[in-house]
Amino acid sequence: MSEKKKSLLLLFIVNLLFSITYGQSINTDAKTAREVLASGNMRKAIKHYTELLRVHENNTEYNAYIGYAYLNSRIDRNKAVEHLEKAAKSRTADAYIYYDLGKAYMLCYRFDDAIAAFKTFQSKVAKEQEDDLPAQRQIEMCENAKMLMPLRSNVAIQNIGVLNTEFPDFNPYVDETESTIVFSTKRDKNSPAIEDVDGFKTSDIYISTFNGKSWEKPKRLPNTVNSSYIEESVGFSADGNWLFIYADNSYGLDDIFISEKVKKNFQKSEKLNINTEYKEQGAMMSPDGNWLFFSSDRPDGYGGFDIYYCKKLPNGDWSFPINAGSDINSQYDDSYPYIAPDGVTFYFASQGHNSMGGYDLFKSAWNEDNQSFATPDNLGFPINTPDDNKTISVSKSGRYGYVSNFRENGAGDLDIYKVTFLDEPAPLYIVTARMMTADSLLLAPQDLTTKECKIEVKDAASRKVTGTYRPNKHNAQFSIVLKSGFYIFDFYVNGTKRQTLEYLIDDREPLQNNLAIDILMKNDD
Repeated sequence: MSEKKKSLLLLFIVNLLFSITYGQSINTDAKTAREVLASGNMRKAIKHYTELLRVHENNTEYNAYIGYAYLNSRIDRNKAVEHLEKAAKSRTADAYIYYDLGKAYMLCYRFDDAIAAFKTFQSKVAKEQEDDLPAQRQIEMCENAKMLMPLRSNVAIQNIGVLNTEFPDFNPYVDETESTIVFSTKRDKNSPAIEDVDGFKTSDIYISTFNGKSWEKPKRLPNTVNSSYIEESVGFSADGNWLFIYADNSYGLDDIFISEKVKKNFQKSEKLNINTEYKEQGAMMSPDGNWLFFSSDRPDGYGGFDIYYCKKLPNGDWSFPINAGSDINSQYDDSYPYIAPDGVTFYFASQGHNSMGGYDLFKSAWNEDNQSFATPDNLGFPINTPDDNKTISVSKSGRYGYVSNFRENGAGDLDIYKVTFLDEPAPLYIVTARMMTADSLLLAPQDLTTKECKIEVKDAASRKVTGTYRPNKHNAQFSIVLKSGFYIFDFYVNGTKRQTLEYLIDDREPLQNNLAIDILMKNDD
C-alpha cells in the first residue's frame, strides 16, 4: 500500500477510534492519553492530560505532553510555556522539551528566552530529528524577528467577522474587484464530513460575495468541489472564474485540482496534469491564463517544498515544470505561490530567507520576458508573526490583501483578516451631487441665476475642511473627488447653511468609481 493511501486509511481509523464526545471530566489513563496525542487530536489530548494532572500535578511526562499539545494547537500558547517549563525542571527531562519550549517562547514573542532554550537543546542532543527545522534555523528566525518587529509595516489589519467562526478559517482568496472571496474552513457544519486527525471536521471550501456594505454569510461550495474528505482553496484567478483546490480525497492524494466558474456555479473539479506521486500544494494562474505557478516536494528541488512554473500549451495542458530558482526557493519549504492581478507582483510563503518564524509571506516580481524573479522581501510584522503565515491574495490596486492567521481577540483558531497597505494610494472616487426640487426634479442651470450654491466637505473625525465645491454651470451638478473616509457635506445657498449630510466611502477596492448623492432643495431655497 502506498504512503498516500495509508494516510487516507489513517483518517478513517482515527475518525472511528476518537469520535467520542468528551464532557468536563473523562476517564483516562497514560496509555489512552498517549494514543490520543499520537493521533494528532491536540484538543482531546489536552483534556486527557488535564485529568491526569489533577492527580499527578508535577509529573514530568504529563506536563511535557500537555505542553506539546498546547504548542501544536491554538488554544493557549502561554499554557504551553507553563507546562514545558515545569517539565524542563526535571533532571530526567527529555532534551526535546527544550526544543518545544523554544518554539513556545517564540510564539509568545519571548525571543531571547527561545534562543536560550534552543541552545540548551543543542547542547543536549548529538543528532537532531530530520523532520524538525534545525534548532540553529529556529535561532536564526528569532534573530530575524528581533530585527523585523521594530520595522513595523505600515498596514491596518481588520478581522472579517462574518467569515470567521470558532473553528479554523483559512486560505482566503479574493478576485481583483474584492467582490468575491473563497476560503477553507473546518467548521462543524461541513456536510457531509468526517473528523480529521486534528479533531476538527475535514476542510471544505466556502464562498461569499460583497453586497456593497458587507460580506454575505458564506456558503459551502457544492459537491462539484467539496467531498467528505479534504479540499482546501489554494488559488483563485483575478477574474474569479478559476478556483485551484488542494485535495486529499477519493480522487487525488495531495494533488491540485481546478474548477471553472460557469455563470454562477463552479463546475466539477479536474486534476491538473502537473501532479506527481509526490505532494503538490499551492497553485495560481497568471491573469492572462498563460502561466501556472505551484509548489511541490518532488526530489529535484532545493529542499522541502519548492515553487515551480509552467506555460500553457496549445492543447490546454501545462508544459513541463521549471523550478523557480534559488532567488525564490531555499533549502527549507517554499510554497503557496500567488501572482497579483497586475501579472507582475509575486507573493509566496517560505520557511527560508529571513523568515521570523515558521512560514512568512514574501513579495517578489515576476519577469515574464526572461522568466525570472526579483529578490524577495519579507512583508514584515504585523502581517508576519512567529507562527505560520501561508497565503495572501490582493485586489487589483494592490492596496487590499487577505490573509489568515491566529491573533489575540479573534473568533477562535485561524481567522481571516483584511490587510490595508497604507503606503499604497487609496482609490479616488468622483462623487456627483445633484440638486433636486421637492417634487424630485433636477435643478436646471438657469435655476442658479438667483442662487449662489456651494458644498463644503469636512473630514468627520477632525472637522477639517478638505474642499469647497460649486456647481457646474452647464448641468447644475457638483463633481467632488474624494478618497475613502467618513465625510460631512455642508450645503450652502446664498451663504446660509441649508443642509448637512454624512457620507461614508469604504476603504476597499471600488466596484465603481462614480458615486452619486442627491441634495433636496427646500421650498424656501
